[in-house]
Amino acid sequence: MRWALDWLVRLWCLSSSESRRRTIGYILVAMLVVGSVGGTVFLTYSWLSRSVFFQITDIKVAGCDRVNQDTVLTLAGVDVRSNILALDLDLVSKQITANPWIEKARVKRDWPSRLEIIVKERQPIAFLNTSGGLRYVDKHGVVFTAVGQDDDLDFPTITGLENVDLSDKKTPLFAGLAAILKFIDYAGHGSPFLLSQNISEMHLSKDGSFILFLADNPFPIYLGLDISRAKYFRLAKVLRWLYKKRKFENVAYIRLDYGEKKVLVGKKDATSG
Repeated sequence: MRWALDWLVRLWCLSSSESRRRTIGYILVAMLVVGSVGGTVFLTYSWLSRSVFFQITDIKVAGCDRVNQDTVLTLAGVDVRSNILALDLDLVSKQITANPWIEKARVKRDWPSRLEIIVKERQPIAFLNTSGGLRYVDKHGVVFTAVGQDDDLDFPTITGLENVDLSDKKTPLFAGLAAILKFIDYAGHGSPFLLSQNISEMHLSKDGSFILFLADNPFPIYLGLDISRAKYFRLAKVLRWLYKKRKFENVAYIRLDYGEKKVLVGKKDATSG
């Protein structure tokens, strides 16, 4: 802006036309007024951003379950001495989501001196067996943190993807992981005879087929190359029949890859069911 002002002053001095000199004079006055107002606004903001009036007196944190509130506040980098006007809310939110358990964080000002932080934690639905050990994975296929020794182990374990780079969602095996997670999601609110809590392991074979193992019955369930919602309920129906007839102890395997809409139940004392 300074070079423009210098240029206009020089032009005004060299101008021979009275009307032109008057126009340039108006422009100079306007620029001085704008500059003065801008400077006043800047000085006022600088003063307010250090004012005790806008000093934070209370911070409310909501949505915490696994991550405690103190951890959220530490990540946020704010406390009761911070100035609410000077906060960069986007930066604070980004700092909070650096914790792998936190999917989103919304930071709101409650004028004049209170701050509200609302976090949304990731909800794991399975363990993924990786070359580095078990890691949590959510229903969107986000693999986000290692499983600790004291963590809840009541999740299905997904195997067969130990050496796959799942950061590349275009890899064919990522589609297999997505299908498994969808199947587990069906079980999360589906038939009582096939709940996600009763799924011990889901294995993705090299040929792209899926194998399921239940927690209370160790025999394999061969699901084939697709695990649709219809196949989930077909399997649940077979398991319901086996539970009612108390036939589980004689089952060697269940095959849903035997034929279209067919289920083969293999017995331990026979080669076919």
